Amino acid sequence: MDVLSPAPAGFIRHCDGAGGILPVGDLQMDDKDRLLLGLLRRDARRPVVALARDLGLSRTATQDRLAKLQASGTITRFTIVGGDEQARERAYLMVRLEKGARCAQIVPKVRAIAEVEAIHSVTGVIDMIVCVASEHVDGIERARVELAGLAGVAEVSTHVVLERFVG
Repeated sequence: MDVLSPAPAGFIRHCDGAGGILPVGDLQMDDKDRLLLGLLRRDARRPVVALARDLGLSRTATQDRLAKLQASGTITRFTIVGGDEQARERAYLMVRLEKGARCAQIVPKVRAIAEVEAIHSVTGVIDMIVCVASEHVDGIERARVELAGLAGVAEVSTHVVLERFVG
């Protein structure tokens, strides 16, 4: 297969310069990929040139890594944020499920709640941590009420973020 030809469906080009292809599910992340993801978490609008400089890579190699992370599903979406992101109210909703309920059954319904930014299945007394953000505390309360009303949810406790120190 020619190095410039597109990878077949379900595969991505390996960015080692050799032109090889890998199945999408076989993505192996290295320290540069993890650093790139950390940089994007802090500022997803950074120019590729600035990302490349921080990674110690060329612009093309950095773009290849971004494409690889997108194709693998590691980077799944780009979002538009209105207003000052730091001014948004945030909270962590600790969710305990009813006996027999599973996170995988509830996650699709939780994703449909507009204020939800992240969903984590965890070990311990609680089953899920749902991160929510809204322009006002009312939006956090709406998300909490909607989440608490889902079938399989036994209890939701809300922990509003008072101050953010990282990122």
